[in-house]
Amino acid sequence: MKALPLSEQFSLLGPNANVRLHVKNDILQCTIKSLRKLNRHFIVSFHEVTDRDVAARYRGALLSSSVEPVTLREGEFLYEQIIGLTVVSSDGNEIGIVVDIFDSGAHDVYVVRRNEKEYLIPAVREFIRDIQVAGRKIIVNEMEGLFD
Repeated sequence: MKALPLSEQFSLLGPNANVRLHVKNDILQCTIKSLRKLNRHFIVSFHEVTDRDVAARYRGALLSSSVEPVTLREGEFLYEQIIGLTVVSSDGNEIGIVVDIFDSGAHDVYVVRRNEKEYLIPAVREFIRDIQVAGRKIIVNEMEGLFD
């Protein structure tokens, strides 16, 4: 399977590391069989994923691990806490679900999808009003042209 690392800690993983594959409400506990870097991605194989059907079911999965505990400051979040949250405008209109995050160089950008539309929301205070992990939502300030 091809994996795009969302953290510098991904490179700390190796054979026999225990990880979890998350897809919606499905979580598969896995052990890494092999891992090699390929450009920006990694090619990962798991002892538990032995056929294409199982691999296809976990396409787009979020891979998480407890390699090393991470200490977060107030207002900081792990990618796995953000992906899957519902994004709503400050007046309560649902915009979509965070499906991916990428680093633009200056800051992270949340990729938000609803139906066939996709929005890119910079993860900066100007756009993000509040992140409520327990409430499973992100409240954003609507700015002209952001959701057109």
